[in-house]
Amino acid sequence: MPGDVTLLVAGLISSQGNLNLGLLIAIASVGAICGDSIGYLIGRYGGLTFIRRYGRYFFFKESHLEKTQHYFDVHGGKTILFGRFVAVIKSVGPVAAGIGRMRYATFLAYNVVGSILSVTLYLVIGYFFGASWKAISTWAGRGAAIAFGFVVIAGAIAIVARRRRKQRLRNGARRSGS
Repeated sequence: MPGDVTLLVAGLISSQGNLNLGLLIAIASVGAICGDSIGYLIGRYGGLTFIRRYGRYFFFKESHLEKTQHYFDVHGGKTILFGRFVAVIKSVGPVAAGIGRMRYATFLAYNVVGSILSVTLYLVIGYFFGASWKAISTWAGRGAAIAFGFVVIAGAIAIVARRRRKQRLRNGARRSGS
């Protein structure tokens, strides 16, 4: 189960008086900080070796390492802080920070703040909406259906627009070739 969902459910259970919200925030924050620190250490001490050995299978070049290091020199803190709220970045960000040779003290400072903020956010959302979980699940179900409809419509529009553009290009090529 994804961590965010687990935190929402834990917040919901806390709203029913079965778990202490403050203790949950503390424990989950420590867990998130430790988990990300392990990811950082994996990237720092094993990532370069792995990438140099197997990176070519993933189209990863040595020049990408330099770019990664430069990126984390300039944007590493923001990436770690705000990445806590984006699933993919939350997962690979700490490893990439280690590979990018971001200073651990800098990584840790941003990771602590980001972890506490994200854990608190998800637990508090679960806590405050715990009493009205049925209403939320009903709306989430409707919201998911509406979102799916928008995705389908947007996809159809994109396909039609792409076909029209290709057709115009073909027509333009025929005219100039005639």
